[in-house]
Amino acid sequence: MEYKLNVTGMVKLEGSKSIMNRVLIISTFLDSSLKIKNISKCNDVMTLIESLKKLGFKFDFVKNSVIIHPPAKIRNNQELYIHGSGTAFRFLIARLTTMERIQTNLDVSSQLRKRPIEPLLEILKKMSAEVHSKRSSFKIYGNMLTGGEIDIKADISSQFISALLLIAPNLKSDLILNLQEKIVSKPYIEMTLKIMRDFGIESEFSKNKIIIKSSQKYKNPGEYEVEPDFSSACYFWALGALSKREVCTSGSSHQSLQPDFNFLKILEEMGALITIEDNKICVRKRFLKGINIDMKDIPDQVPTLAFLALFANSPTKMHNIEHLKYKESDRIKSLITELKKISTKIEYSNGILTIYPLAEIPPCVELETYDDHRLVMAFHILKVVFPYIRISGIDAVDKSYPNFISDFMRVRNNS
Repeated sequence: MEYKLNVTGMVKLEGSKSIMNRVLIISTFLDSSLKIKNISKCNDVMTLIESLKKLGFKFDFVKNSVIIHPPAKIRNNQELYIHGSGTAFRFLIARLTTMERIQTNLDVSSQLRKRPIEPLLEILKKMSAEVHSKRSSFKIYGNMLTGGEIDIKADISSQFISALLLIAPNLKSDLILNLQEKIVSKPYIEMTLKIMRDFGIESEFSKNKIIIKSSQKYKNPGEYEVEPDFSSACYFWALGALSKREVCTSGSSHQSLQPDFNFLKILEEMGALITIEDNKICVRKRFLKGINIDMKDIPDQVPTLAFLALFANSPTKMHNIEHLKYKESDRIKSLITELKKISTKIEYSNGILTIYPLAEIPPCVELETYDDHRLVMAFHILKVVFPYIRISGIDAVDKSYPNFISDFMRVRNNS
């Protein structure tokens, strides 16, 4: 289907929330202050910071940096609440189980109640953690966990694995994780290990086994700079792949800790023109063709690619996306339901999602976002081309990118 798009703009990104939350957990093991530069202030990060404040950690915010000061003593008997952040939920609950002689009550949002946590709790309990759960509430009694050799399914969420890795140096014995089934989001596991190395923790990751020695201690580098959030950048890069003029984001690295940085390779394979220079990454349209791609390492960008695929010249097939049903919404079901509203052809069979190009101008519809920030952002790609399309529940973007709507509209209006 023919369309015309001629938008342009430059977007400065906050720091990666994925990196930020890992560094925040690591900071709780340090006995001196740590400065984090290029921070994110999205809801996912701030909900973890608010919990750490209640535990006694102090935070001084200066421009785009924050200094974290450890407390003389962790506060006992605190009531913590996690809004919609699966990362903060899983990382924090693991960390709390290792805070010796500290009792904590943790409650979570209705959305988080639907997301899996039991596999992580079962493993923590095998390592002598004491966690009592009832619906959305958790009572946690911290103590010294044992560690040891653990079998863990790796086909549901890499966050379970990262949560265990982050507490590994504080265990009685070495942690040996045997990853079973197909490993999803493996780059996020590698991200965790790389950040831990930045703080002095060595590890071994070979095939399906990860080993971390317990005799290690996190070291404070004094300062730590967080990469720009390339997960957020993907929506602007996708917009650039549809536009005759460049759409740019901050960041000049040809390599990144973040797996979503590789979305640039997907865009290049589809035919986009990409330039990386002078602390900016720019994307513009050359041509756009359908592709056949494995998305197990960057599942968050499945919705992004789904909407971009509507404007390709041939179908796009995405493989290994079964674990998307465990995200903020069942993203497979959500995408199928909403894409059918715009009269496009979409199929899902044997773990493969096939998106066919739009054959006609879509009708005026309202797309439901299911309180899922990734869907809100992906749907806006379509809205730029067809402004009359309505999107519900846009406040969900506050979870990861509070300024998304204003940034996206600013680029859209530069035509």
